[in-house]
Amino acid sequence: MQLESFALEKGCTYVIKEKIPNRAYRIFSDAISQGARGLIVTRIYPPKLKSKYEIRDSVIYWLTNVRMDIAIRPKDLEELSFKLEKFILANEGAIIIIDGLEYMITNNDFTTVLKFVQSLRDQVAIKNAILLISINPLTVEPHNLKLLEEEADYVI
Repeated sequence: MQLESFALEKGCTYVIKEKIPNRAYRIFSDAISQGARGLIVTRIYPPKLKSKYEIRDSVIYWLTNVRMDIAIRPKDLEELSFKLEKFILANEGAIIIIDGLEYMITNNDFTTVLKFVQSLRDQVAIKNAILLISINPLTVEPHNLKLLEEEADYVI
């Protein structure tokens, strides 16, 4: 896999609009290869994700209702928020990617998920981390997409 070199600014949130999270994972992999500690929140089954995007040395949480050690239920945003905050505090300058925001929205409501993003954005800024949110713009109402974009430092 050829990595896309992309200069990321620490303490920032990026919304990456794409149908499939390929670009977001290229950016994530590039940051990991440069020494950043990474955490992934995904709808993709982790063994498949690792194979497809050549992911190594990253914490992975799978958004699913299947009970597994690495699974987080999409309705349990409080638990997810706690795990992300703990990771950010322990790994200053870390990079986090979320590619399952649409799934979180369908299992909660948009306002609840937006509040989750707002809180996470603040933690990222405080600890000089980087947050990548990959979202398919066709799956979110335009008004809601605009609200999400307003929470980002950069929209790609």
